[in-house]
Amino acid sequence: MTNEEAISYAVLALKNTGIDKKKIQQVANEMRWLFDMLTEEEAVSSAEKFL
Repeated sequence: MTNEEAISYAVLALKNTGIDKKKIQQVANEMRWLFDMLTEEEAVSSAEKFL
């Protein structure tokens, strides 16, 4: 899966849960930044710790 495909799934999930468009755009931009800043393993670890 490409980064843009992952972002598309996130956008649709956020839209379907009622999040407003501006917030969704912020999330998509943050995801693009995180793709460059964290490895996949770091992202999974951080997300698991948060949840």
